Amino acid sequence: MDLWYFAVLLLISGPAAMTTSVLNSLGCVPEPISRDQAVNVFYTTSVVANGCEARGPIDPELEVHVLNLKYSRSQMSTLQLNVSSGAARGDCKAIFVLNSNSSFVLTIHSDEDCHPVVIHSSRSYVMPPFNHNSTEILLPYSSKQLLRWAKETYGGVSSFAELEDPQRILFQVGRAPSANEDCLLAQNFNAESYLEVEVHSHKVEMCLDSHKESGNVGHILWLQQSPPGETRMQTVEVNVKTVCKDGRSEQKAEMPLTLWLKSHQNMLWKMGHGFSFLQLLASGKYSFATLSGVHNGMTLPDNKEELIQKARNNSFVASYTEIPSAKTISLEYKRICGSTVVTTTPPPQTAENLTVKVHQLINLCKPWKCLDSSIEIAILKITLAALHTEVDAITLKDPSCRARENTTHFVLNSILDKCSTQLEGGVHVKNQLIIMLPVFPGKVTVPFECDLPEKVSLQLYNSEDFASPSNPVIQAHQVTYVEVSLRTAMTQFSLEMEDCFLKPRDNPPQLLFHQGVSMSYSVATLKSPSPKTQRFSFTYKPEEELWSIDSATLVCVVHLNTSNGKFRSHEGSLEVMLKNYNPGSHNEGLRISTVLGIAFGAFLIGVLLTGALWYIYSHTRPITKTQPALANPPASESSSTNHSLGSTQSTPCSTSSMA
Repeated sequence: MDLWYFAVLLLISGPAAMTTSVLNSLGCVPEPISRDQAVNVFYTTSVVANGCEARGPIDPELEVHVLNLKYSRSQMSTLQLNVSSGAARGDCKAIFVLNSNSSFVLTIHSDEDCHPVVIHSSRSYVMPPFNHNSTEILLPYSSKQLLRWAKETYGGVSSFAELEDPQRILFQVGRAPSANEDCLLAQNFNAESYLEVEVHSHKVEMCLDSHKESGNVGHILWLQQSPPGETRMQTVEVNVKTVCKDGRSEQKAEMPLTLWLKSHQNMLWKMGHGFSFLQLLASGKYSFATLSGVHNGMTLPDNKEELIQKARNNSFVASYTEIPSAKTISLEYKRICGSTVVTTTPPPQTAENLTVKVHQLINLCKPWKCLDSSIEIAILKITLAALHTEVDAITLKDPSCRARENTTHFVLNSILDKCSTQLEGGVHVKNQLIIMLPVFPGKVTVPFECDLPEKVSLQLYNSEDFASPSNPVIQAHQVTYVEVSLRTAMTQFSLEMEDCFLKPRDNPPQLLFHQGVSMSYSVATLKSPSPKTQRFSFTYKPEEELWSIDSATLVCVVHLNTSNGKFRSHEGSLEVMLKNYNPGSHNEGLRISTVLGIAFGAFLIGVLLTGALWYIYSHTRPITKTQPALANPPASESSSTNHSLGSTQSTPCSTSSMA
């Protein structure tokens, strides 16, 4: 009855419960170890979880490579991308699209003539000095959606790879394009012709039981698969490094070490140096760097629990790791060395070593940036972890200029005339970063300097001697003097005028220069005192002679010729006011608004004047009684007499009767 009940329980629980039960009976239940444990496994591979390659985007000279990174842990990771250029094509013209399910810090290294553009998600931070070639955008999460987005955006992709826990990527661009018309995802895709990935495995497990680490110590590495379609003998290089927990390299093991290597039978394990103290049990074949010949291995179990059981028979299982595919495998194992117990905490740093570390770290990151009129400092906190101590604060030379701290960065912004910043030659900026530490020496000073970005400025002057700058006002029919200057840290160059025009707000632009040639007799090139400046004069002639004050923009484009024969263009602009007034013809061509205003003013003045006269008239009249007119005038009065009387009467009453 008990046996029947036990069998039913196993059937209900399934294979997982059976495996756990077997491992429990062995006294070993493998569990994932944390990153700070004693075992680290690294491997390189060109087989990706999902991938494809194709002819590429519409532009035949452009390559688009998409990398979707899948990290198994939520902590901040670091990634190094090394880009090299092949000989099949000319210049490197490549775009890398990087997305991730977790935050990571990206550093990029490329050939001198190869400067790829990086499109990345907001989860990543691109370390300087690569910021000028990177763009942050919102990207889809899944591989299928990300591949579809890249195809729609660029008209096709050159390659796609889904990478698990990458730590370093070697990528070759400039190869001949693939013959595939479309990039169709395939599992376990082999990208050996252009891609190699170094992975820090997070799948290392350890038997956490009551047994203490004593006697023989065993490590199991199980290489799961060979590249798709591979039938020939596969070679994998294996290296083992044991390190004492006090930081010393172990020259001679005081406890025996057993390495179990499991894979398919067409495997040749190529063992590197440092195996004089190691016992090797491997499937397939193996060879040693210090010994000639190839040796036959042994048959090892094909399931996890039996493999662990076999290893437990003669050793303590310190680690068990499954690796999908690999070209090289490195196992690093930390342990206590010597007869005395050594503490696992690192030895304290000396003040000199800590100062050197701070200088090296800050100068490697170069977290400062000179903007148009300010300095910006942004230090990623994860990079400071290499100091192995907390950072209390970061300031500039002026201690009141203190960096703000958020969850990921120390950030500081300062205008150029503050925080004891020095500005040399109008372009070269100098200051100091002060790193405040809770341990001796307490603070470390790191001087830094940067150049303000190149900028074109325009300034108006009152006279041909350019002695006194004027307000940005241009008077019609009068000569305007202009100086165009370039702010640059370069010393060997020449500045040439390319295009220049005056654009009123509501009228077509007036072209002053085109390709360095003046476009009117009223435009004259003047002698410049410095290679960084260009001077000229012009006369603004409006199309209509009107009374007006209007806004306009003076725009000039110059190009910078350098000593290496290359040139780049810069554009500068100045907002100005146009005074459009011609004294000789201001009575002609009045605007309708002006005419209506004058007419309305005249009408209003007439109305007010009439009202005033009527008011005076009605209030100065004498108060008298009006005499009624005679119906029958006396016969003796003649018309001549009436005319005479009417002409001599001056009272209102007589005037009224005359009517």
